[in-house]
Amino acid sequence: MIKLISIDVDGTLVTPLKRLTKENIRAIDAARDLGVHIAIASGRPYSGVKSLVKKLGLVEEGNFSVCQNGSYVFDNKTHEVIAGTYQNPKDLKIVDDLVKDFDVQISAMNHDSFYTRHKRANIYTKVDAIIAQLALEVKSYDDFPEDKTFGRILIMGSKSAIDKLNANMPEKLLTDYYSVRTAPWLIEVMNPKTNKGFAVSAMAKKLNISQDEIMSIGNEKNDIPMLEQAGFAVAMENSVDELKKHADFITKSNLRSGVGYAINRLIDNNLEKFQ
Repeated sequence: MIKLISIDVDGTLVTPLKRLTKENIRAIDAARDLGVHIAIASGRPYSGVKSLVKKLGLVEEGNFSVCQNGSYVFDNKTHEVIAGTYQNPKDLKIVDDLVKDFDVQISAMNHDSFYTRHKRANIYTKVDAIIAQLALEVKSYDDFPEDKTFGRILIMGSKSAIDKLNANMPEKLLTDYYSVRTAPWLIEVMNPKTNKGFAVSAMAKKLNISQDEIMSIGNEKNDIPMLEQAGFAVAMENSVDELKKHADFITKSNLRSGVGYAINRLIDNNLEKFQ
């Protein structure tokens, strides 16, 4: 029986216009009322998912928010971090030095703020801070305490600049970090242990449930570890082909409330896996 459902946000839970559909809300309500724990999993910081948590009624104990691709796992009731994989100011300096010959800027975020050392932040940095719903703070790396943690280090620039960097990635960025291009203007650099699969394992441990009791729903390559840690893996119709290879079931697209459709199928099958 499924006891935890982890759901990616962008491209999965919300429509292309970033809206929640009534069918998705009703299905999540129904699953929650049956005692199923719900986790939303996103690349967004906690500030960027709080409104979704509230709209979905996931503020009670046993529901979670996986933020920054697994860098932080929050208990929605206490707003406390129950698990995470982090980076520190030393990593910021290393990454900045590795890309100094490219026309890009470095920034970093945790769940409180969005940081850059650049007094004249480029447009990509400014826009990403707005999307993350975090204040952009200009700060020297040396001003951070040594134990400061960041979920993600962000490398941002024009598409051509990111293309050039992506084609000439410093080896250390690939061996010592988890580096992935998530937008034409953005490469995210994270702790090598960071992914949504780690977060699913942390939540399962917290709830004392097994892998077979987890259902995960996603659409992008960074959702693959989350699906791999689930006993029942669901891909959206609009998923990338690479993710669909890991799925037990392919639901409707995010435009057609695929999350709600899959959850309703699960409920109709008494919370057991279906085909």
